[in-house]
Amino acid sequence: MNFMFFIDFFGGLAMFLFAMKLMSDNLNAVAGAEMKRILKKLTNTPFKGVLVGFVVTAITQSSTATSVMTIGLVNSHIMNLMQSIGVIMGANVGTTLTGQLIAFKLTDYAPIFIIIGIILLFFKRSKAMERWSMITLSFGLLFIGLLFMSDSVSELRQSTVVFNFMASLNDRHLVALLTGAIFTMIIQSSTATTAIVIVLAMEGLIGPQAAMYLVFGSNAGTTSTAWLASISVNRTGKRVALIHTMFNLFGAFVFSVLTFFGVFEPLINFVTSGNIHNTGNIARFVANTHTFFNLLGCLMFIPFAGLFNKVALFVIKENNDETISTGEPKHLHPEIINTGFLAIEQSVKEMGEMLILVKYSLETSMDAFLTKNYRKQEKVVKIENAIDQLQKEITQYLVSVNENSRSDLVGQQIPALLHTVNDMEKLGDYAEQINQILNNQILGQKTTFYHEFILIINSYHAKILNMIELTLEYLSTNELSITYRIVELEGRINQQHIELRKKIISMIQNAQCDAESGLNAIDYIDTIELLGDKLKNVVKAGSYNFIYPHRDRQRFDFSSNENGSEEK
Repeated sequence: MNFMFFIDFFGGLAMFLFAMKLMSDNLNAVAGAEMKRILKKLTNTPFKGVLVGFVVTAITQSSTATSVMTIGLVNSHIMNLMQSIGVIMGANVGTTLTGQLIAFKLTDYAPIFIIIGIILLFFKRSKAMERWSMITLSFGLLFIGLLFMSDSVSELRQSTVVFNFMASLNDRHLVALLTGAIFTMIIQSSTATTAIVIVLAMEGLIGPQAAMYLVFGSNAGTTSTAWLASISVNRTGKRVALIHTMFNLFGAFVFSVLTFFGVFEPLINFVTSGNIHNTGNIARFVANTHTFFNLLGCLMFIPFAGLFNKVALFVIKENNDETISTGEPKHLHPEIINTGFLAIEQSVKEMGEMLILVKYSLETSMDAFLTKNYRKQEKVVKIENAIDQLQKEITQYLVSVNENSRSDLVGQQIPALLHTVNDMEKLGDYAEQINQILNNQILGQKTTFYHEFILIINSYHAKILNMIELTLEYLSTNELSITYRIVELEGRINQQHIELRKKIISMIQNAQCDAESGLNAIDYIDTIELLGDKLKNVVKAGSYNFIYPHRDRQRFDFSSNENGSEEK
């Protein structure tokens, strides 16, 4: 074993992981939105949740993607914790499909998939075609990566140390379990670990029992992915990760005991039906171990879903700090679409959720700016995606309300509400723009940002947050006096904006500050001024009961548009 072994093995592993991510991302892009709708609608019992989790993961080829979607739905109270249990269990079964495909040894056909993918990529005519070409290409690359690993692993026979360690795993079951778990935690993919176990078994470096314990360990180790996915969410999301961990750890324990007492291995031998020492059959043996571990574990533990739920709630206590939306609507109930005014009231509440996200985005951007924390500013992109998602959900909901309502007054309100939800989405765009100015332009400038401008930014930040809080209060109370305060605040911001702009331009011209600091400060106050204008528009629409006077209806095009661009 030499240096080239590591190059070949880890190069193959890198290609395998890259191909899996590429395939998962594009499958998720093709089917993700539809999968999310399925998750929401068809998980009213744990058993249905298992089926849905399996189907979604089999299609997207990523149990992580399914887990993240589930965490988001639980986070926003669209799906409860009990429903998530079935989905997580089903996702574990669905992710074994890749291992089964690998066991069929399609390596010889990998170049065909690569060629087809490249041809489709060159002649793509749409975004969908591009995604399918990437799916086909990544499927071929996955097996090329596996081939690299397989060729390099054959050299391990020449290393006495490695050969003895691998051979010892047949008798040291706990070491095999820990090896599988730790390796999966490192590479963040139980499917990739299973692929490597298949390669090792095919080369005769490990026996069937060692392969089984490595697979059990990989399923325990893969729960670390759920914890990583739950870092940026609230305690509800962490409960989903905890349930995932309990399910897989108990499964690893139970099937390790069954294998130790000679119960589970004969079952896998029977299912594989053939000489497992044959190269093809040992691959099927490992893949079947992975599948039946998750399938039987699911059937075994699904009756105890209620117990898992109680334990998760006991370990991670509930609190009141779980109100930030992740893009899933909290107030848009399909069953009240026909009620007209009640449905509109719920839509306005959902717009309030958009505004809460805008406030959260601005606070996160400022926090990232002051602490120079890159991870915090990354959150802003996710918040903006959630705002965009809410805009689409509210728009679709309002269109449905309009189609099902017989009230003339409701029909008159819909155009102004559509206009307002687009204003809310634009607020999200401006908030993301603030993040770019603070954390890319200002922190990225070559010279030190002028100190006086920091004070200006702090002052404007406080003013705009005050306006947002007042707007949220207005949306929930419809108190007319709040409207006057918002209009007054917006007027002050406008006046200060004009004066400050002149002052900063004068400072740049007279070399009282560097040009880069001055221009970045102008970008910031310009964007805050736009935020203020949009907030005033929101309360103005509300003050008219979301019915614009006839003259205003002629000035605005209230038709909704998907990208939320401003009406002219």
